[in-house]
Amino acid sequence: RLDREREREIKTAFETFSAEGEGIGYHELKAAMRALMLPVKKADVLEAMRSSGHNPDDVLDFKAFAQILRRKFAERDPLAAMLQTFRLFDSSGSGRLSLRDLRKAVKEAQLPIKEHELEQMIAFFDQNESGTIGEAEFVQVMVATDLQ
Repeated sequence: RLDREREREIKTAFETFSAEGEGIGYHELKAAMRALMLPVKKADVLEAMRSSGHNPDDVLDFKAFAQILRRKFAERDPLAAMLQTFRLFDSSGSGRLSLRDLRKAVKEAQLPIKEHELEQMIAFFDQNESGTIGEAEFVQVMVATDLQ
């Protein structure tokens, strides 16, 4: 499921940043990587292009673009990625995920998860019985469900 979601993100990024489906250049690749919360220093982007056999002034087709992004996603530190995701879901900045935060995340990701399932998630992973999920609890959820 996560692989399908990742592939959909890559496809959407390509469609968003390519000029009329013509392809992606250095600047568009950098913008797409930033939008997907991947490292975007100039050296990172240039190295990603070079390591896939492309020059900085090449235009990447979808296949090359997707290959670069898949590699960059695989290189991410899983803990840092999980904490970054947690902070995105934590819309109030409280350091805890409430039912409201989970509802919003599910709606934005267009996931078919029902209200009672969200309540069950909180109840199951809320170790300190606060009615919310903290960072450590969130990481445990991600690891336990193999979503890292």
